[in-house]
Amino acid sequence: MRYNYHYGADGRGDCVRRKVWGGLLVAIMLVSLVGCKSTGSSGSSKVVIREVPREQRTALMILNFKNSTLQDRAEKFSPWEFGLASMLMTDLESVGLFNILSRELLKEVLREQTFQMTGLVDDRKAVEMGRIVAAKYVVAGTFMEMDGSLRIESRLLSVENGAQLGAAAVAGMTNNFFDLEKQLVVEMTGYLGVALDDSEARMLAGQIETKSLDASLSNYAGEMALLEAKEFKATGKPQQADSLLKQARIRFEIALKHDPGYQRARDNLASLTMAIPMTL
Repeated sequence: MRYNYHYGADGRGDCVRRKVWGGLLVAIMLVSLVGCKSTGSSGSSKVVIREVPREQRTALMILNFKNSTLQDRAEKFSPWEFGLASMLMTDLESVGLFNILSRELLKEVLREQTFQMTGLVDDRKAVEMGRIVAAKYVVAGTFMEMDGSLRIESRLLSVENGAQLGAAAVAGMTNNFFDLEKQLVVEMTGYLGVALDDSEARMLAGQIETKSLDASLSNYAGEMALLEAKEFKATGKPQQADSLLKQARIRFEIALKHDPGYQRARDNLASLTMAIPMTL
């Protein structure tokens, strides 16, 4: 799905969905801000739990999460279709045992194989893409928010035989999304054969981007706008790209108003301000 963001005087946006290549694969990317920590006033710190040479790490592909939130609230939480997958990538990368496949690589696969991802990616298709990019595992998931409660589910697929190796689910208060996501990662590492011990799980739990719900949603809305801007620019549509870049800036600024210590949003805004090409 592609998203356009339109802003009123209060800076709030309405998300209008439109079809685009690989919409559900926008989140298959190597996050450059791995391990950033923000608890409201902290700076960034990168922590690698286990240090394994890159050539010995397992290749992992992570898909965007399906938003199963009911229609009246689905739009508000749509940035987490991208955001939860990004958080998962950041944390699994910080474990130090996985190579998260880059967005650019998947982008080329989509073009060359003419996948039309205008709907959900089923397990068979996900495994097929995993084989093309030489991934060993594929992670897919869903989430649902309902009146302040959040449930996140994920499943692990083997690219070798197409089998589902395991599934994990966590549930709790929406405002505790940062803890729920960490719990999900800990469960997933067990299915991946690299279960974290108690001290490693505590280390992972300490790597928090933000505890602000509104800051998280706003930042990931901005990142999605950035990705769409890159597509418009690549297809020779600079005006549309510039409009989306302005919208992304607004979202990052709003995120920082909610959490001034949100380092990921701060880095995103700085990259825009300084016109430094972003590696998403």
